[in-house]
Amino acid sequence: MSVERLWRHPGYLVLQLSKQARRISTAVSTDGLRSPHVSVLAMLSESGPCSQKEISAALGIDASDLVTLLDDLEQAGLASRHRDEQDRRRYAVEITDPGLELLGARLGVAEEVDDLLFEGLTAVERDQLAELLLKACAHHEARR
Repeated sequence: MSVERLWRHPGYLVLQLSKQARRISTAVSTDGLRSPHVSVLAMLSESGPCSQKEISAALGIDASDLVTLLDDLEQAGLASRHRDEQDRRRYAVEITDPGLELLGARLGVAEEVDDLLFEGLTAVERDQLAELLLKACAHHEARR
């Protein structure tokens, strides 16, 4: 398959945009966190204390990868783990006040990244793209 033909495949295009998003995000953000860190913080902010198993299932993150992410977040003081009072066999993970502050800042960074990543699209085109990507994601979430 030629490279030119690859550019006609939406999956390849999503992969290329993902690379650009990572490059732009690294240039714009100064906190050193990656997207999975921010996803964990967002979930904790929205749902409150959760078990590692709940986070892993909800975000589709491998359990061993999640441990590394949580170690990073805990070391940075952005999240904390403690024994669950209801079930001492499991840990409850929760976002800290500095984690909430950083999450708020990162949402602003996400908007800046989107503006740079999709500056070639009109607002209507960006909305259409978001709708189509959400539809594709929802299809796969239902099958998970």
